[in-house]
Amino acid sequence: MEVYRVVNSVFSSNTYLLMENDEAGAVLVDIGDLEPVIKILYKQNKCLKAVFLTHTHYDHYGIRKLIRTYPDCLIYTSEFRREALASDRLNFSRYHSDPINWASDNVRVLHEGDAVNIFHRTCIDVFETPGHDKSCLTFRVGRNLFTGDSFIPGVKIMASFPNSNKLDAEQSRLRILSMSKDCNLYPGHGNAYMRFRPEVL
Repeated sequence: MEVYRVVNSVFSSNTYLLMENDEAGAVLVDIGDLEPVIKILYKQNKCLKAVFLTHTHYDHYGIRKLIRTYPDCLIYTSEFRREALASDRLNFSRYHSDPINWASDNVRVLHEGDAVNIFHRTCIDVFETPGHDKSCLTFRVGRNLFTGDSFIPGVKIMASFPNSNKLDAEQSRLRILSMSKDCNLYPGHGNAYMRFRPEVL
């Protein structure tokens, strides 16, 4: 599996594009700026089939352009995050003068322990890691861990938002630290941390 990192214009958040050489479809973890993603997909002759959202704060999802461009793309997120997609208050977009209130039948709800097949031989495993936000998710694909804002090495996780919890944030941090010992780490901001050869950054 190849992983391409895109640094977005809003708060330098990360989007990760996952693909396999022998598969036509590609998958995103979080979405910010769509144009660089489209360029990579076009260059690699891939189509986008799904997006997995670690959380739906404004800097991590550019949902409107995505759905206009890829109307059949599935959106995977937590139950609370599905609610937040439709609320500019919960996703913070109203505070950026860009209110987003979006709902669709394309949304699929994820829970702790779920495993979703993304490629022929590859699943994405789901872990609930609340704290930064009420329903943050972390995703593991083989030896690759996508933590969103639940864990960013060297950065104290923000847990002062309306749906944050400092105790949960610390428990999630410790859980992710333990999980990351055998994984490449892809946080929601900053550099990826590679323990194994992999991926294209």
